[in-house]
Amino acid sequence: MRETFVRACSQVLLLLTLTFAGAGFVLADEPTDVQAGDAIQLPELPEDAGVDQLSARLELIRQRVSADSDDGLLSNLRQSALAVQARAEQNATDIAASLSRTEDQLKVLGPVTPNEADSLSSQRKDLTDAQKDLQKQLERANQLDKNAQDLAAQIVNLRRSQFNSQIATRYPPPLSPRFWSSLIRPTDDDLARLQAIRGQIGDAFALTWQPEHRWPFLGCVVVAALLWIPGRRLLEQLLTKAMIRWIPVGRLRRSALAVAVSLATIVTLGGGAMLIREGLDWHEQQSGNIANLGDQLLSLVLFCTFTAGLGRALLAVQRPSWRLPDLPDPVATALSPFPWLMAWLLVVLGTQERINSASGASLALTVAVNGITALATAILFGTALYRYRRARREAEGHETSPLAGIIVLAILLTVLLIVLTLVSGYLSLAYFLAGKLLWACVVCATGYLLTTLFVDLCEALLSPRQKIGERLAENLGVDPRHQAQFATLLTGAGRTLLVLSTLLIAFSTSGTSPGELLQGLVQLVESGQSLGRLNIVPQDILLALGTLAAGLFGLRLLKRWLAEELLPETSMDTGMRASLVTLVGYIGMVILVLLVLSALRINLTSLTWVVSALSVGIGFGLQAIVQNFISGLILLTERPVKVGDWVSLTGGVEGDIRRINVRATEIQMSDQSTVIVPNSQFISQNVRNVTMGSALGVVGINLTLPLDTDVQKVRELMLKAYTEHQNIVETPAPSVTFKDLSATGLTLAASGNVSSPRAVYGTKSDLLFTIFSELREAGINLSVPQNLILQRPSVARSLPAGAVEVPPASDDTQPKPQP
Repeated sequence: MRETFVRACSQVLLLLTLTFAGAGFVLADEPTDVQAGDAIQLPELPEDAGVDQLSARLELIRQRVSADSDDGLLSNLRQSALAVQARAEQNATDIAASLSRTEDQLKVLGPVTPNEADSLSSQRKDLTDAQKDLQKQLERANQLDKNAQDLAAQIVNLRRSQFNSQIATRYPPPLSPRFWSSLIRPTDDDLARLQAIRGQIGDAFALTWQPEHRWPFLGCVVVAALLWIPGRRLLEQLLTKAMIRWIPVGRLRRSALAVAVSLATIVTLGGGAMLIREGLDWHEQQSGNIANLGDQLLSLVLFCTFTAGLGRALLAVQRPSWRLPDLPDPVATALSPFPWLMAWLLVVLGTQERINSASGASLALTVAVNGITALATAILFGTALYRYRRARREAEGHETSPLAGIIVLAILLTVLLIVLTLVSGYLSLAYFLAGKLLWACVVCATGYLLTTLFVDLCEALLSPRQKIGERLAENLGVDPRHQAQFATLLTGAGRTLLVLSTLLIAFSTSGTSPGELLQGLVQLVESGQSLGRLNIVPQDILLALGTLAAGLFGLRLLKRWLAEELLPETSMDTGMRASLVTLVGYIGMVILVLLVLSALRINLTSLTWVVSALSVGIGFGLQAIVQNFISGLILLTERPVKVGDWVSLTGGVEGDIRRINVRATEIQMSDQSTVIVPNSQFISQNVRNVTMGSALGVVGINLTLPLDTDVQKVRELMLKAYTEHQNIVETPAPSVTFKDLSATGLTLAASGNVSSPRAVYGTKSDLLFTIFSELREAGINLSVPQNLILQRPSVARSLPAGAVEVPPASDDTQPKPQP
């Protein structure tokens, strides 16, 4: 999926149309229907406006909202409602803080006591009255917040319904003279409005050129020129050198350079525009309408610089080896002029649209400007597609993915659809299609760059194959295999989330401007989306995931600190320390699960049906699991066996306990294999704990010798073999006892201790080899068991004629000689 997305989108959608993507922002941010309304005139709202003033402002906004209002007026009213909503939310936060302080003061005073001072009673009464008043104000602020949010949503729905009714309206197409007459010969009203706005602009420049405002303006212009011409190149060179010095060779360096070039273009060109805007209004001498127009033009210029910078960064004509998309050099060179060309075109067309909106231009003039914008967009897209196809022919050896061809075809069909709607007179529909196409392109380009940067960051910082990832694994003590799995999982999840978010934002139908879309996404993150009775809140999900990741990391550090630093300083044995660390891990996991549920705002009382289902499951199929779980807790608390013990169970399972889990215990056998034993077997069956009572192991050897053997000499040989073996401890000392005397021989028993029962088998084998060698050298033989064999005597019998004598059957009960 990554290769397809990278190659296809970078080849066509992300670069070809990125160069023109600024228009998407310009078009989408303006009314898409017809005439922009006059600027809304509302009284200035003081910085410390209270709930009453905000309520009056919201009521004034509600009175001006009607179905006859044009889209420009509705957009301004919606922004005003959102401003009231933000102020109401801030007031609610301040009132809640004051209410909390008042409640704390009441808690300090405490309840009423007999014969208390009048001053305390008066102070308690004042605080109680203030508490009640603050509670009422908090309720009003919260209600005002909700009402403002509802009004903004109603305005959005009203704008959408107006757009749906107006988008199918036909107007004179660009091929008809009536279309161009609106531009060449505007009406008297349009001329009056344009002259009025031109006069306001002239007055604003005249006011700026006054002596007290002139020098700040000229200084801002000079600094802006320095930023535009040498500043951009110098900043790009510095960022390039920084990337080469601090970032290792790889894809991360290329993606970081692309981001750096984009930011350098935005900072220098956009910063220069911001300086000029500040110079024009250095002492805040401009009027409200002109200041608003200046802010809109500044936003237009910033987005155009963003478009140009992003196009330059991804095309990377001057540094082909650093180019992120898989584009051949002829294609990148053919598309290189379009970022700047489209940026300048957007500035011109966007400025005209802003002026029309500020002056309240007529329907005919607004529609004509919208048609010109859609026509210019279609021409530029068509030219870019032609140059792209011609450059592709020059790079015949370069492969193109199937998705790239599909995207090219989709863009071509969209351009043809825009042209068709323009010719047929559906100018609003053509304007809407052009805006949506351009907006989708710029979002996809940005999404591509962010996705590539995120993937490269994960690969460079988390992958164990990179130096930084290797050092991170060494510092955290993480298994490289687990680190690689986590890096792959994080990369896949992040890439999927970014791609889905890009597609959602690019082709979303909610909102008529990027600002509205962004606010809708913020509202979705904060309040969530209801799915039946389940409220899905992305903010809570992200908080829960962050809590889970931080909790797992913190719990890991806590367990490591206990196991390696704190507990070794105590008198606990190894098994007790391991059991305590395991218990801390289980308790921490339970607490972490509760914290995650709390972050998701899941009420534990609503999980009663889960508990009921688990009860039924335990009664039927989960009882063995629960039995093992409880047995594991018993093993960790009572510790009949512990980590490091050598145990023996029925069925031939014998070995060292390596780990006690909540469900099963791991036992390592003598052949280094591991046996997983359910914990219930340690509770319900007989278990032999070899190392529980004593840490020493006993090595015993019994020898049966003939009756004429020199027992003292054999005793000396056996004691010598025991004392000379390195595994036999000195205390208690080895011993040889006369164990038995019978007709078949005498029995001597030797016994010695080793430091661990695990060394018994190896030590006994060594001693047997040594003792038998010494006995053979001394000429002493072991006793051989004697077996008595009885045979029946053969008796001659007379047989009939022709009969054959059959030998007697062997008696299995008779003793047989031993070999």
